[in-house]
Amino acid sequence: MAKHKSISQRLKYNLAPSVKQDIVNEWAQKKQDAYFSAYKQLEDAIGRNDMHEIDIALDALKDIGIKSFDAIPNIAKALLDTPTDIA
Repeated sequence: MAKHKSISQRLKYNLAPSVKQDIVNEWAQKKQDAYFSAYKQLEDAIGRNDMHEIDIALDALKDIGIKSFDAIPNIAKALLDTPTDIA
């Protein structure tokens, strides 16, 4: 099984700007999908008044937020630190 690479690791390669944009777009879409999935889980749990499920959904939302906000400076650094000219 291949080792998972973070988005900043993937962006450190000497890639065309369009490829880097695709990587960032894919990452953002996955984060958005995960967020809305956890949000839907939270809505459903509230509707059922299921406190355990509410806690799980809130933890998922918090985890998504923490990981995403922690990644943003690393993404910017990876984009700024790598050469953009492709021969």
